[in-house]
Amino acid sequence: MITCIIVDDEPLAVQLLSSYAEKIDYLTVLNSFSNPIEALSFLQTNSVDLIFLDVQMPELNGIQLAKLI
Repeated sequence: MITCIIVDDEPLAVQLLSSYAEKIDYLTVLNSFSNPIEALSFLQTNSVDLIFLDVQMPELNGIQLAKLI
């Protein structure tokens, strides 16, 4: 089983990615976040195999978040 999270500030994108992930038997979405700071906090106490990460977000963009991880 592959665990993942979704980080995107656009609700429609999160919904679309979630619906695609539900169709893959070996993929489990543990959580989704519209705020990259909340995702970072989640990742400090949880491990995941895969992150669907938006590049353009306010506050902290996806590239910055990836570097912090």
